[in-house]
Amino acid sequence: MLLLDVISADYLTFVTKENLRNTKIYWDVAGVSSALFSIETCGRVDIVFTTNFNHVFYEVRLGDCSNRCTTIQKVVSNNTESTLTTVYLNPLKCSSYGDVWISWDNTTYRLEVGTGHVLHQDVFVAMDNMDNNAIVERMTIQSSLSAKWKIGKFLARVSR
Repeated sequence: MLLLDVISADYLTFVTKENLRNTKIYWDVAGVSSALFSIETCGRVDIVFTTNFNHVFYEVRLGDCSNRCTTIQKVVSNNTESTLTTVYLNPLKCSSYGDVWISWDNTTYRLEVGTGHVLHQDVFVAMDNMDNNAIVERMTIQSSLSAKWKIGKFLARVSR
């Protein structure tokens, strides 16, 4: 397990190599409500948000459906899953970086995913049924193939 506590940094850049695929990287996101990703990969990327409830987490899969879609889902540790939301858009690219932002709002209980660099603009998938009082504490990222990553955080919430 690789644990990265980079809340004080503005940007994290790294590469997950082919022989290290399926290695999970954990990022402590307590006190943060969004992140900006620039990812270059031909595979699927899973971003899992662990909450203060031990049994509840939320999962975003970019490049799911054989690289044709993005899915978002709430999962409970007793394997109870909410309805999978599928959008046939994959923002990831094999030969260049694809820009994606993700916002998890602990006040509106909404998880949103969009493209580009502007928070809450170009939303292409969202989940409105995050548990009340669920606070996202950790983000886990994993890729099925080699991937180049740039992960940033938004320091201030952008108004809608």
